[in-house]
Amino acid sequence: MNQPQRQSHIIKQKTGPDDPELQATLQEALGQVAPEDVIAIADELAERHARLFLGLQTDSASLASSFADIASAVAHTKANARTITNYFAQGDFALFDPLLRGDAPAAVRVATFVEKLSALDTRLALELATGLLHNAFPSQHWLWTRWLWDPTVGTGILPLLAGSIHNLVADNLADGYVRVGAVTAMSVKFGEGTGLFTPALTDDPKRAPFANSAFLACAYSVYLYGTTSWRLSREFNGLLPTLPNMARRLLGLPKVKDMPLVE
Repeated sequence: MNQPQRQSHIIKQKTGPDDPELQATLQEALGQVAPEDVIAIADELAERHARLFLGLQTDSASLASSFADIASAVAHTKANARTITNYFAQGDFALFDPLLRGDAPAAVRVATFVEKLSALDTRLALELATGLLHNAFPSQHWLWTRWLWDPTVGTGILPLLAGSIHNLVADNLADGYVRVGAVTAMSVKFGEGTGLFTPALTDDPKRAPFANSAFLACAYSVYLYGTTSWRLSREFNGLLPTLPNMARRLLGLPKVKDMPLVE
């Protein structure tokens, strides 16, 4: 995996992960998110885990009957969900057993799974592999999505929170997965500084495993809305999803209707 050659499309000109003012700007922008928003999203992730992913901890049989729903859960667009569903239309679900319950370290299992899905875009294969692992075993595994870190173009929320891409650049997929996990864990400290990691979120055994994913999706969404070229007219902004619903979309959750706009 080579070092990115161009600047992130979500960062303004002359602004990047090394901008000393960026973290302060992002932390201020996160004031648009209420702790209740993060709690609600974590609750929805926990409910989905129990309904759709819990059984995968011991048996992959449910994959066949619910695969379209699982694809929607790990992909943040309908088009990507269809691509995943069509890829496995022949029902070749044996590939998922070594990913979910193999003896090798998780990083090796992820890399092996992605390499076997050579006809899929690498980013989409990573989102499928890590989405399955994180949603099935949320306390043990983490997500690697393009909105967290896309090494091919240098985009994502993780380098912005970390202040640099240095800790994310890797030579292979297995090492990349480990590095994403380390920076994801570091981002909890940033989240705690925003006041969004409340005891109601972190002390609840069902919410806590999904707290950081919910926070990171909100952080990426608020960055898009508040500090990028998404600063559009009020009329056009009214056509966009509300900020919490944008975070839901990133996590493959259905939007919640009639939510008030965040001021």
